[in-house]
Amino acid sequence: MFRSILFSAVLGLAACTDTGDDAGLQGNHVWKTQTDMLDKARDVEGLIMDGSQRQGQAIDEQAR
Repeated sequence: MFRSILFSAVLGLAACTDTGDDAGLQGNHVWKTQTDMLDKARDVEGLIMDGSQRQGQAIDEQAR
């Protein structure tokens, strides 16, 4: 009896699971502005790291 209830519960949860490709995160959601700002911050961080790396290489070349 317990197994059948457990099996039904697991089957019901599996049937309700979204298998889409982040369908909930593609549209507008509660934290969209925050996630957009985090994406921008990651982009800026990448630019800063690239610039820092280029500056370090330029310094190394001048030191030779």
